[in-house]
Amino acid sequence: MSAGIGVALLGLGTVGSAVVRVMGERAKRLEAAAGRPLTVVGAAVRDVAKARQVDAPVTASAFDLLDDPAVAIVVEVIGGHRPAIDLHLAAFERGKHVVTANKEVVAKEWRALHEAARQAKRELRFEAAVAAAVPVIAAARALGAVRPRVLSGLVNGTTTYICSRMEAGATFDAALREAQEKGYAEPDPSADVDGWDPAYKLAILISLLEGRWFPPDQVARTTLRSVTAEQVQDASSRGNRLRYLAVADFGERATKARVAPQEVPAASLEGQASGPHNVVRLETDLAGTLTFMGPGAGGDATASAILGDVIQIARQMR
Repeated sequence: MSAGIGVALLGLGTVGSAVVRVMGERAKRLEAAAGRPLTVVGAAVRDVAKARQVDAPVTASAFDLLDDPAVAIVVEVIGGHRPAIDLHLAAFERGKHVVTANKEVVAKEWRALHEAARQAKRELRFEAAVAAAVPVIAAARALGAVRPRVLSGLVNGTTTYICSRMEAGATFDAALREAQEKGYAEPDPSADVDGWDPAYKLAILISLLEGRWFPPDQVARTTLRSVTAEQVQDASSRGNRLRYLAVADFGERATKARVAPQEVPAASLEGQASGPHNVVRLETDLAGTLTFMGPGAGGDATASAILGDVIQIARQMR
């Protein structure tokens, strides 16, 4: 029997809890896929006294886990730029592999993270950072021989929900309040409705497809707040729907990227989307047009992508 692999979580919210739960419920399946048992060593949390629905050792200090020799893989699900970047770099310094769902830190710190992983001879994996359960990161990694032409898609469920509710007659403000009440949008929704969330995801995909860092601040952003009921109605009169699209045009000399409201055919996959479902299309020279769709948010969907990365690392550790 191969020795087990210790996994530590930084964060134990919706996604972190889903990872722990799935690791417990599907231990045998994960062991078969990984080639050895996977064990939760612990989770770093802000409030150790908080009641939780999953059973995992918790600590208020991330470095308790980063310094633990039983930990081989660190899963970061706290989000945001800092302290996430500092914890990523500290994990690599201590010889840990890193799996993250954090699109902001991957998009902003692309070079630093990849260089730290290279120097440590450890893995950096982030399938869950874009479209959760939809394996668009894996696809982008596998398409090194093709020349991308256009990448477009819905990669933010909050804005798709808002657009669909405005089609039903809601104002932008009312649709946003509904999204917040349902847990689709944060109390501060600016990352979603002002385009930073999809811009981070688009920058990551471009960086993978081009083999070089594409900074997220090079993605032009038009806020969704500018959309009016009249624009939604006008689009409908033409048989179209408004959606908040992330688009990259891969030119011969430069790549132009944007996130903005755009009309799409009502019968298209993008037009039919109404919630956290993501749709990504990639037009290429060799492989034609590839389309990916599925749940792009939620604890279980994101946990599936995270554990897929953990399994891939475990296989390489045999």
